Amino acid sequence: MKARPALLLRRRRVVAVVAVLAVTGLTTAGTGEWAAGRLIRDRIAAAAPGLGADLTVSAGGSALWDLARQHISRLDLSSDDATLGRLGPVDVQVRLDDVRFGGPATTVGGATAEVTVPLSAVADAVQSAAPSVAVDGATADPQAGTVTVALGFGGAAQLTLRPSVADGRVQVAAVSAQVLGQALAPERLAALTKGMDQGAQHAYPLGLRATSVHVDADGLRIELTAGPGALKRA
Repeated sequence: MKARPALLLRRRRVVAVVAVLAVTGLTTAGTGEWAAGRLIRDRIAAAAPGLGADLTVSAGGSALWDLARQHISRLDLSSDDATLGRLGPVDVQVRLDDVRFGGPATTVGGATAEVTVPLSAVADAVQSAAPSVAVDGATADPQAGTVTVALGFGGAAQLTLRPSVADGRVQVAAVSAQVLGQALAPERLAALTKGMDQGAQHAYPLGLRATSVHVDADGLRIELTAGPGALKRA
């Protein structure tokens, strides 16, 4: 009868040790998952700094297992402070397919992306192109496919822009401008907007190329794709 308390004590010690080992294992696994996920994210960020500092990467499974196999069938990226040419910050959602980590560089089988450009980013792009002109916000006309930017004190002038896609890039061309209701002469419109295309040829992240752009009430919606390629450090 005296042996039973000792037996119970030993059992309790065994249970305690098993519990400690289980917690330690879970903690180690959790740390490993975090480190693996961080490594994947850092590789993408190094190859595409244009995606911004708030880049989020999700593989939808175990990052440790993905790194062990050196292959991820699908990788989802999102950011709300990316840049696309002169436009930024913009929201971006990217899907990478057939990501492989083996070899000298990470490779991707293909990519698709959707970019949301707020009207404020369009206004900022105009301000950057014409720093001497005060910009007072922007409004969209989805039916016309245009964005009108208010210029000067109280929006005394309006610059109407139309986005389009050419050679895989989004271009924003000036359609017309009015000052106090009077149309601006073509030569003065050209002088006002001559800086809009300067410095706008920055490479899009991940080799993405625009396929379409649409104007909606809140800004621009851009669709992009990319073919197979390697993710090299920018």
